[in-house]
Amino acid sequence: MDDNPTAAEFWDNRYRDREAFPEKGRAPFLMESVPFLPRHSRVLDVAVGPGRNALYLASLGFDVVGIDISRVALERCQETARRDGLRLQTILADLETFPLPERAFDAVLNFYFLQRDLCPALAAALRPGGVLVFQSYTTEQRRYPWGPTRDEHLLKPGELRALFSGLEVLVYREEIEMGERGEKAVASLIARRV
Repeated sequence: MDDNPTAAEFWDNRYRDREAFPEKGRAPFLMESVPFLPRHSRVLDVAVGPGRNALYLASLGFDVVGIDISRVALERCQETARRDGLRLQTILADLETFPLPERAFDAVLNFYFLQRDLCPALAAALRPGGVLVFQSYTTEQRRYPWGPTRDEHLLKPGELRALFSGLEVLVYREEIEMGERGEKAVASLIARRV
């Protein structure tokens, strides 16, 4: 037995556990972001997981593409879409190597997936006028007994804004908010490609 699973195997195993990753509602920050999104537009949801945000936008009439490394997560996403009569496209791919198309989306979502070297490609995937919605943990998350603790998974103060300095910032904040598991420290950004 392999003691070092691949990233895909790791996430497949995590998403098989429906108690650890239950069906849950859309992210509150996404709901706040919807008025900024071009209506009925094409949206990319990066690291879509079981699809809570992608499914919500599909229910509003957006043309959603979700990408994830986990086949299990994408199967769960499509299962929910079929059950709810929604249409969305899913792509099984590793974002470490998968080339995102440029100027292909009116909006890009990234919730709690931090791959810093992917940030230029996320901005480039936006069409002019397209909107990025990004939220992830900050280093302040270490104050809490759950969540990521390693530097590569945590944003430094002001870092999220700097990662997308070429976009027009519409909303930016770093704060402690209440989540499903308790308090969490996050940076949140809504920005537009001009």
